[in-house]
Amino acid sequence: MIVLKMRLLIPILMLASAVESARILSVFPISGKSHHGLFQAVLKALAARGHHIVNYSPYKLDKPMANYTDVVMENIQPPDKSMTREMLEMFMNLPSIGMPIFLWLGMDLSAQTFSDKKIKELIESNEQFDLVIIEALFTQEAFLGFGHKFKAPVICLQPFNSFSVVNKAAGNPLSISYIPDMAFSSSDHMSFFERFCNTISIFSSLIFYYTIYTPKVDVMLKETFKDPTMPPVSDLIYNISLFMTNGHPYVHYAQPYTPNMIPIGGIHLSKEKKPLPADMKKFIDDAKDGVIYFSLGSVVPDHVLGKEFFDMFTKAFQKLPQRVLWKTGWKHESLPNNVKTANWMPQQDILAHPNVLLFMTHGGIFGQHEAIHAGVPVVCIPIFGDQTLNAKFYEERGIGVKMPFQTLSEETIISTVNKVVSNSKYKENMERLSKIYHDRPKSAADSLVYWVEYVLRHGGAHHLRPASANMPWYQLYLLDVVAALLLIAAVIVMVVYIVLRKILRLFRGKTKPMSSNKKKQN
Repeated sequence: MIVLKMRLLIPILMLASAVESARILSVFPISGKSHHGLFQAVLKALAARGHHIVNYSPYKLDKPMANYTDVVMENIQPPDKSMTREMLEMFMNLPSIGMPIFLWLGMDLSAQTFSDKKIKELIESNEQFDLVIIEALFTQEAFLGFGHKFKAPVICLQPFNSFSVVNKAAGNPLSISYIPDMAFSSSDHMSFFERFCNTISIFSSLIFYYTIYTPKVDVMLKETFKDPTMPPVSDLIYNISLFMTNGHPYVHYAQPYTPNMIPIGGIHLSKEKKPLPADMKKFIDDAKDGVIYFSLGSVVPDHVLGKEFFDMFTKAFQKLPQRVLWKTGWKHESLPNNVKTANWMPQQDILAHPNVLLFMTHGGIFGQHEAIHAGVPVVCIPIFGDQTLNAKFYEERGIGVKMPFQTLSEETIISTVNKVVSNSKYKENMERLSKIYHDRPKSAADSLVYWVEYVLRHGGAHHLRPASANMPWYQLYLLDVVAALLLIAAVIVMVVYIVLRKILRLFRGKTKPMSSNKKKQN
């Protein structure tokens, strides 16, 4: 019996030892701090499992962790230093069709990253890694070169849900007729015009991506790594083992996921309830009419918006019966008694408080997860990117209302807040969605760890990639079959036409003599 148990235990121990000491490289240079909430949650989960993490990014962990090494990149500017009013207005005025501007900005991010001293040292080093994790398909395709350099499988981690470029690379169906593209402000129930625009948006993005953008990345790869064996970026994209997205399969618009696409949305949510700062807790506890929490995230710095923006909200909040917690770095000369501001606020813990009635947000996907997790309805003020898509999601599901940035005024702020707070349907719908959000077979962290170790055990996961990932577009959408069917149909019609024409001529030829004979007899 003991021998039998040992025989069963040995394979288990061998399986565990195959992944327990994996050395993982991650490169996340993007300056938006909200993205790093996802990145760090993923890396901490892997470090807690016993894997050794070496993370290159502009931000390090708040608290050091065993098996986790931060290499801080110093030449990546945070949004509060790089964002200007002109840039913000450009983003806000971008058309919702296609994504070429974001791709061009990505080239700048890659160039800044490769100019970093520590990244240069990494490229020239003889380090060894078992796995590379990067945000590859959001303008950072050049970092796929690290996978080739270290001969390690690559996992692509996306801070958004899947969109056209990710779906095409993974071989996942584009679902054009009912899944809107990332920057397209529609729902999964589109009109003919919306489906037409969504088609233009997705195909223009893909055409630009593969014909103009990726050739530029190829040049950067060759100049940076100086490796004559470096494959084209299209091949590197094709060799990505897994795509992990920040989507939630049961809350976001229902859509297909191929086996190589793993949604891990909500992994950044903290399991432990932390006590609120004493003054903040008292402010919320004593709010007889409830509390509104207002935050525009970390990407748009306060100084860009201007004094008139803050004066408008201050006057509107003063006329509301609720108390307002406002995350802002703006220095106000005077605030109403019902308003409390701070440069940083524990957002998840605030939303979890039962007195919080409403979340006023810019519509970022991380705030979306946190609002649904807590069951708090939303007023959404989208600014750019996927925020308009998320704002539409709130309205489509009846859990919030969109308030366009361009129409902001003291009156619209008050009326929109009252609309959501006074109508119980928004709270009821959000609580119902929150229950669905929490009902999943395994946690996002458990799913992440399993699939990362799956890739490590098998030296990649190319067998999960469907053939559709590398099929020409005309084959993927059966356009060659449709063309063949149309050709066959045309040939059949032509043959039938020729046969009928000959029969008709033959029939006419036989009837003419008969009619002439009848005339002679008469």
